[in-house]
Amino acid sequence: MTVTDATAEERSTLDSLFGRVSRGRSLRVDLGALETVLREAGICADLKGAMEALDGPIEDSRALRSAEEAAWRRVFDSAGLRLRAEPRLSAWLSELEATGLLRRASGGDVDEGEALLAAACAVLLHLPAKAMPLAEFAAQTTGDTHGLDIGQPLSALLMRAIARVTGMNPPDDSETRREVWAAVGVLCDELSAPVLVLNLRANSDSPTARALAIHAEAGEPYRVSTRQLLRAPLTFSAASAVVYVCENPTIVAIAADRLGPRSAPLICTEGTPKTAFASLARQLVEAGVTLRYHGDFDWPGVQIANLLVKRFGADPWRLGPNDYLRAPLGPPLEGEPVTASWSPDLTSAMRRHGRASHEEQVVDDLLADLAEQ
Repeated sequence: MTVTDATAEERSTLDSLFGRVSRGRSLRVDLGALETVLREAGICADLKGAMEALDGPIEDSRALRSAEEAAWRRVFDSAGLRLRAEPRLSAWLSELEATGLLRRASGGDVDEGEALLAAACAVLLHLPAKAMPLAEFAAQTTGDTHGLDIGQPLSALLMRAIARVTGMNPPDDSETRREVWAAVGVLCDELSAPVLVLNLRANSDSPTARALAIHAEAGEPYRVSTRQLLRAPLTFSAASAVVYVCENPTIVAIAADRLGPRSAPLICTEGTPKTAFASLARQLVEAGVTLRYHGDFDWPGVQIANLLVKRFGADPWRLGPNDYLRAPLGPPLEGEPVTASWSPDLTSAMRRHGRASHEEQVVDDLLADLAEQ
């Protein structure tokens, strides 16, 4: 070992210890010779013992890291065994391990991480639920009605796991979090933001299906809650091969006024789709129904259309660049431009003209399509 720029005191001490006179700015210390001096003087058996007597136990950091990694490996192996019946969750476990998310959630404590992951596995094995409120589900699976509240480490882990199983993106806001839970039968705010429909009929004989039929016969709009959709999922036939989707409830009201029961089935996002809309759309798509979407020609409208195309395979309905160019133009476009995934030419036309066009301005064209069905 070399001590650079040794002080006079350091040089004097080492020279006394080794019985020598040293010169120069740096000071070389033979550790083997130092250990021999300490041992022959009867101070300690070896250099390690001397260091520990002065500074406490010396830890083998490499061995500790190796032992810690082995412990974390056992945590994930154990979880893999618990979830072996659900192979889609193996990617989730790999993600937790690769990103260190579990370690961060548990503060780097292996025991805490093991308990947290075991709790997540226990919850996942109870899914899907049968339209159970979140607090009740949390009490049943964790023993705490708030155990799955947003902000809890367990909730964050579960959101990623459920998104993997359902093919959804991990939620980044409270609304998409409700949708992820709803996809596995857990209800958050089950009565808020029901989905608005017109002339939608279902095959089943549930109270909701009967209510839909009564309103369709009268050509009157009806609202369906997340609670209804999850407690008694609707089934649809090939007769409902196409269901139209609009962004604004005014379109539903006008269709009911002018067409009544003659209108094709129509459902409304009422802006950004909420949980009830997503649940209904998922049930329609799973039955083989095609969704055709029209929204405002503005950047939020394009963003909503992109979402529906991506998540539900919706077909754009009168949303091409020519449709925009023929539509009456309204106020200036505001916000950052959004590329239309189905037609970059639409985005180019909107940027070029810089004006919005809202659904109400083309309602006659939309009603013509609804009346032809």
